[in-house]
Amino acid sequence: MACVPLNQFRELEEANKQLSDKVESLGSENEILQGRTEELKELADRLKKQVAELTADTLRKGREARTYRNHLKQLRKEYDDLLAQLRNQTGTGDTEELLAYLQKLQEDLQQREDDLIAAERDLKQRKQELNDATARLNAAQTELEEQNRRLLELEQALAKKDSASRALRKAIADALTGFDQSQLNVHMKNGKVYVSMEEKLLFGSGSYQVSPEGASAIRQVAKVLGDNKDINIMIEGHTDPVPYRSGVLLDNWDLSVKRATSVTRILLENSEIDPSRVIAAGRGPYVPLVSNETAEGKRKNRRTEIILTPRLDQILDILENN
Repeated sequence: MACVPLNQFRELEEANKQLSDKVESLGSENEILQGRTEELKELADRLKKQVAELTADTLRKGREARTYRNHLKQLRKEYDDLLAQLRNQTGTGDTEELLAYLQKLQEDLQQREDDLIAAERDLKQRKQELNDATARLNAAQTELEEQNRRLLELEQALAKKDSASRALRKAIADALTGFDQSQLNVHMKNGKVYVSMEEKLLFGSGSYQVSPEGASAIRQVAKVLGDNKDINIMIEGHTDPVPYRSGVLLDNWDLSVKRATSVTRILLENSEIDPSRVIAAGRGPYVPLVSNETAEGKRKNRRTEIILTPRLDQILDILENN
């Protein structure tokens, strides 16, 4: 395997960091979606109440308008009857009385017409408000349904990713049961599976040549990874801060890189592992697990980690499409 040019390595490392950041943000994205869903539910409930109130008010206004129409119809009939009676009257006193009553009736008739016009205008306004509220309710319900669909898709994708990570952790842990468990650890963190192997299991002191037992352990891991092709793989070498220099290796950083590439070469003996899925990186002494104040702390920090991340294509597609 040829060495990866520095620029290409930095690009790969940056891509991996962005992917990690995206994974860590999924939990926040999920919480935001749940909060937005609750807001939409509350909005839909308020709009339903408003629609119900407007519907009742519209019905009441409609009844008022019909009442005004009926009263107006009765008054017009009474007015027409009195007008006809007036035309047939010959007595002056009766005529004056009828005229006075007719004048009052005409005023009532005008008032009823004004009331009817106002009622019909109010009814029209209430109908428009009802239509607007119904449209807002329909829009909120549509958005709520879409939000629920998106939330369900995201939760299912996250559950699938977590399930795949748990299954992968178990498969690797089972594959490594024959090795000294005090020198290795398989655990999950931030949705990733970490296979951490101490220096003693893999290398001699200051060496980057993998021991036969270490190579055997790596090949067991490779078998699992060969069967799980949707996994991105990063191999990280870590050292303690004790100054180091040997031959072409200038320092601990050089040593951590060489150890990572040595492990990578053994993994890639398995032809089922696509090299494009693999990144080898050296972290030197700069990412310790524990304090380096004691010999025990230094021992724990001298390790090589195989970090496995399930591919997030489905989750990223959901986020990008929404």
